[in-house]
Amino acid sequence: MKVFISDDQEQQRLWLTDIITAQLDELGFNYELASVWQPDDVLDAVKKTSGPNIYFLDIVLKQATNGIELASKIRDYDPDGFIVYVSVREDMMPETLNAMTTPTGFISKMDLFNREKFAPHVREVLEVIKKRLGTLNEAPEPTLNLHSGALLLKLKLKDIVYCEKVHGLRTARIVTENQGYLVHKNLSTIKEQLVSGHFFNDFQSYALNLDKIVTVNFNKGLVTMTNGDALSFSRGTIKKLRAYYQTQE
Repeated sequence: MKVFISDDQEQQRLWLTDIITAQLDELGFNYELASVWQPDDVLDAVKKTSGPNIYFLDIVLKQATNGIELASKIRDYDPDGFIVYVSVREDMMPETLNAMTTPTGFISKMDLFNREKFAPHVREVLEVIKKRLGTLNEAPEPTLNLHSGALLLKLKLKDIVYCEKVHGLRTARIVTENQGYLVHKNLSTIKEQLVSGHFFNDFQSYALNLDKIVTVNFNKGLVTMTNGDALSFSRGTIKKLRAYYQTQE
């Protein structure tokens, strides 16, 4: 988890950093303090992290992008991140809600530079974040659950490398790193349970775990997976995967 503090006033940013990191340490957060604060640099850094992160954002930044706009862009890459506005502009609180940035808190700068009064506000927000993180960590991992004859199959989605349709049969094969399972289910039925994982389901006869792809040769239509399997696709079919990656750039 990274912690971003975006404020264009250096003196205020340094003071906030001191207060916020002290509270993070006291509450036992496992975090890394990001060194960037300008909107473009923050977004570049967010794109390289998995989140959820914590963001303390001033609303009025003397930049092309203000704090609310920055928060809106952050949501595209870190939908579960915790956004906390720290600003003197309390009148803009409704705007932060209208922008649908889902802030975790709003801390007024009225008591800035008064550690005794300001620190409790920071701690209160961080305690909420810590509680929500605990809830997220307790959430069960998404699984694939199938009944096929006498077989009851329950696999964590993250362990599935790919699924494939067995041609000529109403059957599919589910492949993990070291095992394959033949189930009497249509692949389309299996795909209905693969929506919460990182799966590419646009192939008619395959569902690929995008996290398990090692290489893709678009010219040859060849996809290699982490378990060593090499899957072959026609040029027309592989174009669908290329189109997906292009949307992620």
